[in-house]
Amino acid sequence: MKEYFNESAPIRFLFPVDGDYVNERDGGSDSNGVFFTAKIASAPGCQVSVNGSTATEENGIYSVTLHATPGQNLLTASNRTDGTEAKISVYYLPKAVGAYRISSDDNILFLADITRNKDIYTSIFDNPYLAIYQKAHDLYGAKVHLNLFYEFDREAAKRFSTDRPDFNLSMMTDKFKAEWEANAHWLQLSFHARAEFPSKPYQFAAPETIVADYEAVRREVLRFAGEATFSSDVTTIHFGEANPACVAALRDRGLKALAGYFTLTPQGDPLVSYYAPIPLIRHLDERDFWRDTEMGMTFGRIDRVTNSSTLEAVMADMRDIIAHPTRGGFVSF
Repeated sequence: MKEYFNESAPIRFLFPVDGDYVNERDGGSDSNGVFFTAKIASAPGCQVSVNGSTATEENGIYSVTLHATPGQNLLTASNRTDGTEAKISVYYLPKAVGAYRISSDDNILFLADITRNKDIYTSIFDNPYLAIYQKAHDLYGAKVHLNLFYEFDREAAKRFSTDRPDFNLSMMTDKFKAEWEANAHWLQLSFHARAEFPSKPYQFAAPETIVADYEAVRREVLRFAGEATFSSDVTTIHFGEANPACVAALRDRGLKALAGYFTLTPQGDPLVSYYAPIPLIRHLDERDFWRDTEMGMTFGRIDRVTNSSTLEAVMADMRDIIAHPTRGGFVSF
């Protein structure tokens, strides 16, 4: 993985870094895109420009206002005094500011309930868990992403106070396939992991392992809910951990984006951050999106886990997140 914060480089971008998504909160906007201030570190007293625009210096930090259009933007910082250069790509995602995303991990038991009650339920939304999401959609137009396990086994079952039978997606009824397809424009199912345990199953796994698990989930979702219901674009991997080979394997199957926390524990360890190194995590902790330009994968920051505390605490945190100057434009929870 490339060095994003190489302090010994003769010229380097401080902001944005390679793969950053800039947005309206980074400066301003017009009908074609957004403005932002790039900051470059280089030797003091030099002539520095970015894409031909001359930067102003303050103690070896050079600043210049730039404009980004939708998609990829190539930036070249040039020190005309010593001939050194630095090149990065930055991105702009229109309509992201003011938008939000709802996703839920570790899903499978609601499908077991629908299967168990298939002769009683007249709709998948008779399941009380899905009924909550349907209400969110009906009231607010919410679009919901449910990330699935392939199976619920004895290791998971013993965590419950009452016994629950084993279940896997091959057992899921296809009685409601037409209804899944009719709601696919707002209710999506995607791959999460094979099962709850072991923790962090893809941190050190071979790519063949994650491919087999992904294809198992995909095959069954297509069978019982239809192709339109399966999200092949974005998901969250179990525990937000996957080594680069596993992420590349998912990319090769069409996956375009992964969600994670991109933050550090109080002990300073990566938390739900895939394979990102600590210096990069510290940067991403203050942003909404970032793209690994070498991998060809975009990562989105999850802002809040809503079931980890009281509603009052969640709402207080959400207000703080929305007010955050650089990561409150797009809210993922």
